[in-house]
Amino acid sequence: MEIKYLEYFEKVAQNGSINQAAKLLYISQPHLSHIIKEIEEEAGVQLFYRTRKGCSLTPDGEHFLDHCKIILKELERLKTFSDSSKPEKSTLNVSMTRFSHTAECFNQICRKHQDEKSFSFCLKEDAEMNVIENVMEGKSNVGVIHFASRESSAKQKQFCEAGLHFVPLALFQPSICLSRSHELLQNQDLIDLSVLKQYGFVRYIGQFEDFIYRITTQNLHLDLNESPKIVYVNDRAEQMSLISESDFFTIGITEFEQQDSRYQVVSIPLLGCNECLRFGVIYKEKSELTAAEKEFVELLIKHYHVLQAKEAEQINKRPAAFVRQVEKTI
Repeated sequence: MEIKYLEYFEKVAQNGSINQAAKLLYISQPHLSHIIKEIEEEAGVQLFYRTRKGCSLTPDGEHFLDHCKIILKELERLKTFSDSSKPEKSTLNVSMTRFSHTAECFNQICRKHQDEKSFSFCLKEDAEMNVIENVMEGKSNVGVIHFASRESSAKQKQFCEAGLHFVPLALFQPSICLSRSHELLQNQDLIDLSVLKQYGFVRYIGQFEDFIYRITTQNLHLDLNESPKIVYVNDRAEQMSLISESDFFTIGITEFEQQDSRYQVVSIPLLGCNECLRFGVIYKEKSELTAAEKEFVELLIKHYHVLQAKEAEQINKRPAAFVRQVEKTI
């Protein structure tokens, strides 16, 4: 059983509602319900009574909660002890949703500091809700996330309530990433979502709630989680290598550095897409970022502004009808 599941259980018990706990944890209600059910199955007992008004602990649930509190309290003590025993050094602690553009910035900071005598830099790649959770719980000091632009107001409200500061980076049109030699590129430089159904979709394990896997255009809504042909991968290089050698595809944004030269994979604007991806940085409002972390955030801002300008330049080279469509979306 994962430790974070114990934290989820405690949050549900505190609020008497799976729905309310899900909002506070920034995860979906069905996902949290599944986790609670999994905990009960592993414990071998019913932990909650469910009613229309919410849920309450069973006697076994009360006993289970007592043990959860002890375990979580001891883990917090261990974390405090570990943090206090660490020597002073340059630190950079980042969680990010899986996009190479962010990893490029992290790598650049690492190269810049490579001659220092001592440092500790850490990069975690995860789903959006886990990145947010890592920052809230202090497991990471900086989070880099993306979400559907239509959710901007709701996300801002959530971040404010959670005591997180949000720094917007850029807004991008979704693109289709596929091999430069793909048959779809032989006679066109724009691709409609409907033609992708017959090709394999390469995606990362997990992240089922990610916006880029549920795309809507003017003519079609396609939930790529339900594609008949799916390949699940953990690694970015693995994903790019597979796409370069097949007719598979994935969804992304404008090309990252060396994407074409190294993998022969190109990013093509999705025709008629009704949504954009918003990228941004989050960190605790009252936290003091280290010098390396401030340096990283500044580099992100510059890098993503360059990427957005690059995308705008590419869009302006497209047919007039496509440019008008993009302007309406933004």
